[in-house]
Amino acid sequence: MASSVAEYKRQTRAHIAGLQGQLTAAEHRAALAERAERQIASERDIWKHRALEAEAALKSSGARP
Repeated sequence: MASSVAEYKRQTRAHIAGLQGQLTAAEHRAALAERAERQIASERDIWKHRALEAEAALKSSGARP
């Protein structure tokens, strides 16, 4: 009986270690996704600013879109 309890504890610890590894991997993927989201938002803002500058340049030159 003592060996079955010890085996159960070993399996439980191994299971917990596996779950912690999965959590770490998920946290890493989430951090990467957050960085990608910030990068995309930054690029979107740059292109929006460039588009506004181009529209302003067209208006000031008297050209019609």
